Parts: sequence; C-alpha cells; structure tokens
Amino acid sequence: MRKRAAISVFLVLLSGSAGAQSLRDLRARDAEERALSREAAYTSKICGRAIDASIDWRSAEQWPEKESLAEACDGALGAVETVCRAGRTNIVSSFVCAGDGAGPSLSGTTLRYGASPGRNGYAATLATIGGRD
Repeated sequence: MRKRAAISVFLVLLSGSAGAQSLRDLRARDAEERALSREAAYTSKICGRAIDASIDWRSAEQWPEKESLAEACDGALGAVETVCRAGRTNIVSSFVCAGDGAGPSLSGTTLRYGASPGRNGYAATLATIGGRD
C-alpha cells in the first residue's frame, strides 16, 4: 500500500512538472540549444579550443516567445571570436547564455551573457573580455 501511495505521489509530481511545459515549449528550447551549440562550435573552431555552451533557462522565464535567445547571445560569442583572432585563446572555456538582460560578466574562464531582446552584446562583451589576458 505504501509503495502504491509513493508511486502515485511521484506520478502526480512528474505530471505536474511535465505539464508545466508544453511540447511546443520543449521543442523551442531544444531548437535554441541546438542553435547555441552550432554557434559555440564555430567559436570553438576559431579559438582552437573547446568552449562549452549552455542556456540558463531559469533566467529566461520572461524572454519574449518570438525572439531567439541563442541569436541574442551570438554577438557575445562574436566578441570571443574577435579576442581569439587577436591571439588570446585562453580567455573563455565556457559560455552561459542567459535571458535576464544583465549583460556580460566573466568569472574565471566562464563568460555569462545576460541578453536583452534586440541587443547583440558584441561591444559590451568585447569591453569586458578584451583587456584580459
């Protein structure tokens, strides 16, 4: 009896969390993650080293449905490419694309870019990472 109750509670919790996101939302997130992976792969190629990339979905809860978060973060990756082309390839090893409008921040070799709809982040990110060795 206890086992059934535990399974029932688990299924209710599971269905509640799964129901919070529609299949359309899950597909949109998957498309965004694939787009960011493609952009990060290109940046990795330019830099000659692997750069892991991820999306901070919790920060993007208010992100406009019709806007691409990965595209909004692409300018920040472009700034990383510029720095790598200048010969400084050790600045960034991981990249976090966020949707909170916070702009760029660098902690160790992790670059976090808090995108805003309609802005590309290239100049702000270049200013943040451009002067570092």
